[in-house]
Amino acid sequence: MARLLPRVPRPGRRARRMGLAVSGIGALAVTAGLVWQSAYAAFTETTPAYTLTWSTGTVAIADDDAGAAMFSASGLRPGATQTRCITVTSTGSAPSLIRLYGAGKTTTRSLSTYLTVVVSAGTGGSAGSCVGFVPSSTVYRGTLAAFPTSYSAGVGSWTTAGSTSGETTSYQITYGLSASAPVSAQGGTAAVAFTWEAQNT
Repeated sequence: MARLLPRVPRPGRRARRMGLAVSGIGALAVTAGLVWQSAYAAFTETTPAYTLTWSTGTVAIADDDAGAAMFSASGLRPGATQTRCITVTSTGSAPSLIRLYGAGKTTTRSLSTYLTVVVSAGTGGSAGSCVGFVPSSTVYRGTLAAFPTSYSAGVGSWTTAGSTSGETTSYQITYGLSASAPVSAQGGTAAVAFTWEAQNT
């Protein structure tokens, strides 16, 4: 005997219309969402890619003595004196402050106490000859014993603007052994390395 299934009522015409309307609105919402997402991804902008670079300046200094000692005197007697010149050139690209001081200063029998040193700054002249040297200032006058031994206490300061084409200052250095140097200074020795140092400002 065949079994009868319960009869499912069919939705009315009005219900079918409402269902179609809701489905259409849902499809439209999904479609609009996809369009909006697509439009959002297409409209973008970035700034130009500017490359940033860095480089350091240089501090460079040299003199024209070709590595030779400015003074090398022996057998000095009271009253002895000598004068030499030297030209110092800065070729660094960074502005710097240049000072003169004495490095490795030594003495025996207190000879450095009786050696006087006069340093003048100016233009002209060279390590080979002081001919043409024109002084502009005296940067040190005193004994070798009191001559500064560090950059911070250095003398003859001058500032460079920073030019690789070269900025120069000439120096004239005169030493003398005091005429009143005592007998106790006989056989004494003294040494110092005149040093020009540049530090960036």
